[in-house]
Amino acid sequence: MFKKLNIKVLVIILVILAAIYAISEFTGNKERSFSRILVAVDTASVSEIHIQIQSDNADIKLVRNALADWSVEANGNRYGADYGVVKSILSQFQEMKPERIAATSKEYWGDFDITDSLAIRVTLSSGKKNIADIYFGKFSYTQPPQGQMQMQQQGKMTTFVRSAKDDRVYAVEGFLRMNYQKDVNSYRNKNLVSVNRDDIARLSFNYPDYSFNVEKVDDRWMINGQPADSLKTLRYLSRIQRLTSVNFVSQDTPKTSDEVYKITVEGNNFSPVELRAISTPDTTISYIITSSANPEGQFDGTKSQLFKLTFVDETEFLPDQPE
Repeated sequence: MFKKLNIKVLVIILVILAAIYAISEFTGNKERSFSRILVAVDTASVSEIHIQIQSDNADIKLVRNALADWSVEANGNRYGADYGVVKSILSQFQEMKPERIAATSKEYWGDFDITDSLAIRVTLSSGKKNIADIYFGKFSYTQPPQGQMQMQQQGKMTTFVRSAKDDRVYAVEGFLRMNYQKDVNSYRNKNLVSVNRDDIARLSFNYPDYSFNVEKVDDRWMINGQPADSLKTLRYLSRIQRLTSVNFVSQDTPKTSDEVYKITVEGNNFSPVELRAISTPDTTISYIITSSANPEGQFDGTKSQLFKLTFVDETEFLPDQPE
């Protein structure tokens, strides 16, 4: 009899516990429970990323066109976008998982720089439909715990975020604000040349006063029909194969049209790339560098020695003369 009674009591307790759990899951205290995924986006469906930074008066859009290419739009201008930056932003939204709730109401937003005026607001759209709307606030860094294994441990970066549809502030692992800058150039295509070194077969240098060619003949590099220094040539190819610059200049920078330097890069598995250097009366720039691979970009030839390191003469490839 007692066994039957104990079993009945146990069953009743289990039923009560199950009911409490169900209630807490579906209608319980929102301050103590939260979704394990704050936002999850099918990044292939994203057609626009809208970035607003009110504190810096920045309003920037990254837009995907029908050919799946990305452009950046700001202040009435449109440029080719840096796909690496776009990819990094989209990866944040594939599955954003909060670690905990840091605050539960609007009165605490200012403590986490999560207000409209302090936060970075990022909205993702698919066509005319918004599929994510997130405010990124301040971040914090936690030192690794002290101990013998400290050298093998790393600190922890946390960013505080909130959804536009939620008053709560969440702590999410990572420095999520790093992808968002006020300067539109941060989002622009920075490539001048992007090829594999081993695919390059010919370089043609055409300058105002002379020209020369460097080409691969039977696996050997030649300059104007004479053997080139293979080590010097490979060093130059390594430098030019991933040629980039962050030093953009305005499209209306004055040019001197009678002095143009040209380099044509040809080879396998890529379309020929033409680099041009056009002189300018602006002595702080000296030369404006352009690339057929990035027609919307114009770059400063002086900064980072872009002109000097790219538009070289024959000595860059010729064997050293014996003393």
